Amino acid sequence: MTLRAIRAFLLLPASFLIVSCGSTYPWVSATSHDSATDAENLASLGKNPEKAKAFFPEAGFEFGQVLSGTLVEHDFIVRNTGFSPLLIERVSMTTPLLATRMPREIGPGAEGRIHFKLDTTNLAGQFEGAIVVFLNNTALLQANLTFTGHITPSIELSPMPSFFVAGQKGRGGRAAIEIVNHESEPLQIEKIEHRTDRFTTQLETLKQGQQYRLNLSLRPDGPLGRSADTILVSTSSKRVPVLKVGANTYLYERVHTFPELVALGTLRATDVGGTGLTLMIYQEGGKDFQLKLSTDIPGLNLKWVRGPKGDRYQAKITLIAWKIPLGPIKGSIFVDTNDPQFPRLIVPVQGQIAQP
Repeated sequence: MTLRAIRAFLLLPASFLIVSCGSTYPWVSATSHDSATDAENLASLGKNPEKAKAFFPEAGFEFGQVLSGTLVEHDFIVRNTGFSPLLIERVSMTTPLLATRMPREIGPGAEGRIHFKLDTTNLAGQFEGAIVVFLNNTALLQANLTFTGHITPSIELSPMPSFFVAGQKGRGGRAAIEIVNHESEPLQIEKIEHRTDRFTTQLETLKQGQQYRLNLSLRPDGPLGRSADTILVSTSSKRVPVLKVGANTYLYERVHTFPELVALGTLRATDVGGTGLTLMIYQEGGKDFQLKLSTDIPGLNLKWVRGPKGDRYQAKITLIAWKIPLGPIKGSIFVDTNDPQFPRLIVPVQGQIAQP
C-alpha cells in the first residue's frame, strides 16, 4: 500500500451505523492522537511498515445473560509481536459501548489492554456490539472485534411488551401478557391504570412475588376503529416502579375492510403505472358473500377476486397513468354488498401525484 493510500485510509470518518436486536446503534470513535502524531506515524510507516505486528488473543467477548442495568466490563489484549512500536490510531464501537482506557503505543514484545464498558440500563434482548481498532500495522490495518450477549429486563413482559387485540363488534377480544420478575426481591403489583374504557384489565397471580398474568378484554360494545393506549402498572420494584404496557386495540363491524383507508402517498407521475395496492373485504361468518366495487376517482382501476371460503374478497388497486391528473387525490372506493345489514361500505382514498 502506498503512503498516499495509507493517508486516505487513516483520514476516513469514524461514523458508521449498525442494526441490532431490532434496534439501531450508532458508532462512536475514541482517539488518542493529534495531527502532528499522525504525520509522525505516517513517516514511520513509510520506513518500516512491516515491523509492527498486532496480535489479538481473542476476537470476541460474549458476556452471557445479564439483567438490564448491569455494568459489563472487559479488556481486549493486543500484543506487539513485531520489532517496532505498534500504534493504536483510534477505536470505533457500537454505542452505548465505551472505550475507557487504551494505550497509544505498544512496544516490541509488549502487550496492551483496551478496556470497554457497557451500561445495559436501557437495553433489552440480544446485544451485538462491534469494535474496530485502527492500527499502524500494514498486515492488519484494522482489527474487528465483537462484544455480545443477552440482556434480560429485570421485569420482563412476555411474550411481548404490548397488547395487540382485534375483535368484532358484539364479540370483543381478549389477550394476556405475563409479568415475570427476575429481581432478587419479590415483586408486588400495586395498581393498574388506563385512561380509556375501550377495554378492561384483570390481574392474575401465577406465583406470588414472581409471576403474574395481565388480561385485557376488548369491550364488545365499545367504539369502533383502532386505538393505541398505554396501561400503567405500578410495582414495588425500585428499578422499575412503573411498567408501561402498550394496548393496541381494533374493534370492527361484521363486514369490514382492511385497510380502512387507502393511502397512496406521494407518487411521481412517471411511477404511477407501477403502483399496486391490496384491499381486503371481509364478511365474518359469511359463505356466499357477493360484492361489486366502484370509485369516483378517475384513473383508479379496481379488480377483485373472491376467496375460496366465500367470506372475503381481495381487490387490487392500480393507477392508469394517462388518466390520473397531477395534484392531490381525494375520493372513495364504494363496496356494494349483498349483506342486508351492510349494503354499502365507503373506503376513503388519499394521495398526491407529483411532477416527474
